Amino acid sequence: MTPARRARLSWLHRWAGLVTGWFAFAIFLTGTLALFDTELTRWMQPETAIVPADAQLTSSAMEHAQHILLESEHVGASPSFLLLPDTRDPTLRILHYDGHNFVGLVLDPRTGEVLHPRQTEGGAFFFTFHYTLRLPDPWGARVVACIAFAFAVLVLSGVLLHLKRLIPDYFTLRLQAALPRCLLDLHVLTGSAMLPFHILITWSGLVLTAENALPLIHFSHASTSTQQSSVAQPIPPWAPRAPLNAMLQQARSHLNYAPSYVMFDGNETTFSAIQHNSLNANDLSVVFNSQTGEFTNKAAPATKLEDAFFILNGLHIARSMGSTLRWLWFCGGLTSSIMIASGLIYYTARQKKYTTSTLHLAQRLNVALLGGPLCACMGFLLCNRIIPDLWPARASLEVEGFFCIWACCGLLAIAYPPYKSWKILCWAMGIIGLGVPVMDALVVPLATLGTALHVSINSLCALTGLLCIGSQSLPATRNHHD
Repeated sequence: MTPARRARLSWLHRWAGLVTGWFAFAIFLTGTLALFDTELTRWMQPETAIVPADAQLTSSAMEHAQHILLESEHVGASPSFLLLPDTRDPTLRILHYDGHNFVGLVLDPRTGEVLHPRQTEGGAFFFTFHYTLRLPDPWGARVVACIAFAFAVLVLSGVLLHLKRLIPDYFTLRLQAALPRCLLDLHVLTGSAMLPFHILITWSGLVLTAENALPLIHFSHASTSTQQSSVAQPIPPWAPRAPLNAMLQQARSHLNYAPSYVMFDGNETTFSAIQHNSLNANDLSVVFNSQTGEFTNKAAPATKLEDAFFILNGLHIARSMGSTLRWLWFCGGLTSSIMIASGLIYYTARQKKYTTSTLHLAQRLNVALLGGPLCACMGFLLCNRIIPDLWPARASLEVEGFFCIWACCGLLAIAYPPYKSWKILCWAMGIIGLGVPVMDALVVPLATLGTALHVSINSLCALTGLLCIGSQSLPATRNHHD
C-alpha cells in the first residue's frame, strides 16, 4: 500500500470512527446486555422467583390463560400471544405490544394464578434501544442501519491499515508506554483478537437491517398499507374457542419440540418452537383452526437462502444459543465496546498537544457518550430497586431515570473540564455499581438473593463499580487525560 493511499485510508477510519463511534458504543453496549434480556427481566421482577426453574406447565394454567384471552377479546383489546415456560423463564406470560415493548400478565404455570410483579420494561429495554436508539419508528431502525454500514467500513479500513501486523498485534500491549501508545495498542489488540466476531456481528447486522437501510425498496408497499390503515377498522375476533390444551399436545407431537410461544390471528392458532442450542433462528411452526382445534398445516422447510438468513439472524441475536455461546458472545460484545471506546479516547489523547475547538468538543463528547451510557445502564438497574413496587407507571419512570442519568452525564461534561468530569463520573459509576447489590439485598428475600441469577448480575455490577473506583488509583500522569 502506497503512503498516499494509506493516509487516505487512515483519514477515512479516523473521521468515520469519530462521527459514528459514539453511537456505535451505545449500540454495542446495549446489544451486549440484550443477550441476557430474559434473565435481566427476571432479575428486575424478583416477585416471579416463587416459580421454580423446573416448573411444569399444567392444563389448569392453560385453561386459565385461555379464559383471560377470551375476556381480553370481549373488551376489545388488541391481540395477545402466549409466551410458554422454558429454561430461561419458567413463567407463563400473556403479552401484547404497547408501541415500545411487549407487556402483559404473568402467570404461575403450575396453577394459572396471576402473579403481580413490579412493572418494568426489563431487559427488553436494552434490546429495543439496541436497534432503534429509542427513536420513533421507522427512523430509529434506519439510523441504526446507517451506523451499522459506517461501522462495516470502519472494520474494513482498520483491517487494511493493520494487515501487515495483524498477527503481531495479538501479542502487543505496552501498558508502561505513553498514554496514546497504550490506547492504540489496546484498540488494535481488541480489534484483531476478536476480528472474526466483529466481522460476523457487523455484517449480520447489516443483513438484518438491509430493509431499513434501503427503505425505497418497499416504499410503494408501505404507502399502500398506510392508506389502508388510515381507516379505523374494528378488531376481528382472535381468541381461540377450541381448547388450547388439546392443540398443545398435538403441537408437541408434530414439532418434536416443546412449543415456545403461541400466536393468534383470526381463525388461526400458531404454535412455534425455538430450536434451542442451535445457531438457526428459524422457529418450527404448526397451525390449528382456532374454532375447531383441527390441525391445519405445518410450516414448509426453509430454502437454502432462507436458512442462510436465519443462521445469520441466530448468530446476531443469539436467541437460540446455549448459555456457553451466549457468554462467549457477551465477552465479544464487551471487547467490541472497549475497542470503540479506546479508539475514541486515543484520538483525543493523540491530539492533546493541539488546542482546537474540535478537540475540546471530542473530549466532552467522550465523557457524555462513553461514560454516560454505562452509567445510565447501571442506573437503570438501580432505579428498578429504588422505585416503589406499586408506584404508578413505574416502568416509564425507570426509562426516564435512564435518560435523566445520561443527561446529567452530558451536563457534567459541559460544566467541568474533561479530567475532572471523568473523575466524578468514575466515582458515580462506582457508587451505582456497588449500590445495585446492596439495594438488591435490602429488597429481595434472602432465598432469592442466593440464586445464580441474582449472584451473577450483582457480581457483575459490583465488579464494574470496583473497576471504576479502582481506575482512580492509577498514577496521575496516566489518569490525567480526557
